[in-house]
Amino acid sequence: MEKINLKICCGMNCLTHGGQELLDLAENDSFIQKHCKIESVPCQNSCGNEGVLSPTVVINNEIYSSMTADKLMEIIRDLKA
Repeated sequence: MEKINLKICCGMNCLTHGGQELLDLAENDSFIQKHCKIESVPCQNSCGNEGVLSPTVVINNEIYSSMTADKLMEIIRDLKA
């Protein structure tokens, strides 16, 4: 079974707007650990001016903005269904 590629932005805007919560979730949730290849990445310049779309993650090369822990879990569960 191929793992989902999950990249979590660790740029300052993303980290201060919920990215740290996403990173903590990814590093500590057994479902995510089982199904994802997790990578913390430097700023990808995808959160817009002043970070209005932060935090951002990239899942299988698709950018998702304004990500929350609930949205992240939903997307990963949908991809593994």
